Amino acid sequence: MSRIRSKTPAQRPTLQSVAHEAGVSHQTVANVLNSPEKVRPETRTRVLKVITALDYRPDETARSLARRSTRLVSLHLGPQWNDGVSMLAGFARSLAQAGASRGYRIVLDVAEAGDEVQIDSFQELAARRAVDGVVIPETHVGDQRPRWLTEHGLPMVAFGRPWDDLDAAHSWVDVDGGQGMRQVAHHLRDHGHTRVAYVGPPRDGGMEDDRHDGLVAGLAEAGVARDEGLDLFVTERTNLFDQLPDFLRQYRPTALACRDDSYAFESLQVLQTMDEDIAHGVAVTGFDDSPLARMTRPALTSVSQQTDRVADLIFASLVAQIEGRQDERVTRLIVPQLVPRESSTGRG
Repeated sequence: MSRIRSKTPAQRPTLQSVAHEAGVSHQTVANVLNSPEKVRPETRTRVLKVITALDYRPDETARSLARRSTRLVSLHLGPQWNDGVSMLAGFARSLAQAGASRGYRIVLDVAEAGDEVQIDSFQELAARRAVDGVVIPETHVGDQRPRWLTEHGLPMVAFGRPWDDLDAAHSWVDVDGGQGMRQVAHHLRDHGHTRVAYVGPPRDGGMEDDRHDGLVAGLAEAGVARDEGLDLFVTERTNLFDQLPDFLRQYRPTALACRDDSYAFESLQVLQTMDEDIAHGVAVTGFDDSPLARMTRPALTSVSQQTDRVADLIFASLVAQIEGRQDERVTRLIVPQLVPRESSTGRG
């Protein structure tokens, strides 16, 4: 191998210059980058040393054209994804990191909510071959997006179960929200709470049921006989300012187990306006472990969705589909983790 020469600022190393310095063909260099298993270990090591010494960086545009791949993955995020409450901001970061470790980048799709609007966006992406795959967060009952993507051959993985069709053909990874609420129930019982109210949206046959029923099941496991009146269902969390005060006066719960951190934050705000004899000692818990949970005063007990693990599983499945290596769909349910803080352990 010839001695490696330092390059001037005007010079940009090419695949051919790497091949020349390493004493191999340009195809061998290409194999080291794209199919390293085809190259003998000693040759691969020599080529990699030259790549490092020359600071060679492959032309991604040319590589994409050669393999008919963009190395881009679309992630749909709604208009409120970065409001400090939604767990999607953290998930997007985790997904970007999982993608970067595999040579992929994330493209954010900010189409408005609604299956039809998002499917229109998918149609455009597919027509332009703009991305290699799609990740769908927050599935719902009757979700039409996974079926459309599957039928049109675009690799996809959902962050969320197919609530009304667990035998659906697509791959998905989800967090066991019911198990997370079971952890909340046992935590609250361990801290002496037997009048635990659930605060969240109405039942929907999907995720809302999963979280509510998980709390109820967890309380039963902990030996708490629960009053069915201890459910406050509100269509919008801002309605809590109107409905929660009367609920607190009527039912006198000692703890509020909320559907997510946004409902918990609003509940804490309401409690601060209530008379001491009603609000004193009322514990509050959330779900998602958003940045807001750490910023509230008192700091909010919440449930972490383990988004790093979820994102890694999603990308592993997606890349396997893109590369034609996945024969069976992936269906994984991840156990979340309770994160106790002052809102349920230090109020009193």
